[in-house]
Amino acid sequence: MKLAITMATEAPAQAPVVLRGGFADQIRLAAQIGYDAVELHLPDPDEVDLRDVREACAANKVSVSSIGTGPAYGRDRLALTSCDPDVRARALARLQAFIRFGGELNSLVIIGLIKGQVRDSESRDAYDGALTDALTACMPLARQCGVTLVMEAINRYESDVLNTIAECTRFIEQLGAEQLKLHIDTFHMNIEEDQICANIVAAGRHIGHVHVADSNRGYPGRGHYDFAETIAALRTVGYRGVLSVECLALPTPDEAARGAYKFLRQATT
Repeated sequence: MKLAITMATEAPAQAPVVLRGGFADQIRLAAQIGYDAVELHLPDPDEVDLRDVREACAANKVSVSSIGTGPAYGRDRLALTSCDPDVRARALARLQAFIRFGGELNSLVIIGLIKGQVRDSESRDAYDGALTDALTACMPLARQCGVTLVMEAINRYESDVLNTIAECTRFIEQLGAEQLKLHIDTFHMNIEEDQICANIVAAGRHIGHVHVADSNRGYPGRGHYDFAETIAALRTVGYRGVLSVECLALPTPDEAARGAYKFLRQATT
């Protein structure tokens, strides 16, 4: 399997993003370590020089596997399901900008915390309706740009909705859009899933992206998560995407990036 590493120009110390700094420099470092791809986390694609990213990727022979949209929620508080119609409209416009940006880089776009929280909506029904409306509105643009959106199952301590593989899969099946797939994360699965391997196999063809971190959210190999089981399950369902390292940048970003690469390269060969 191919390996990717998360990066952001800046991120809070506690954020599970490994490399920090200018994208060109971090892309070069990721390639030097051996990564096949990079995952860019950013609040607004209009703040990124697309040409610089393209040139850095071409020069270092790596691709952009995915775009993390979480900072749009974390920094700008944009949520597709907010009870404030102006916030919903701005969140939708931002997501559409992410889709166009992803189309330029041939990358996935992650639907994580930008999907919002039930507690910030009028009700669960209002939440479901707003999320369905927003994603439905994005599908024509996603098809036009050749972009797949991936909905992340996030644990109950960070999100009050769509926490498990089964919950996200049901939503995806109800929406019925080819451009929407499931995004799983080993850290979240370790908290939420009763049978990780069986639940991955049950999700099967819906899986479009995978984040990896150990049980303590350190880099893979620093905790007790059973990566061999998860990798075997992904192979069983024919997953052909990347394993993207989204973990705490500890003890340092460089050590986390190198330690994760060494562990995962051995685990996947």
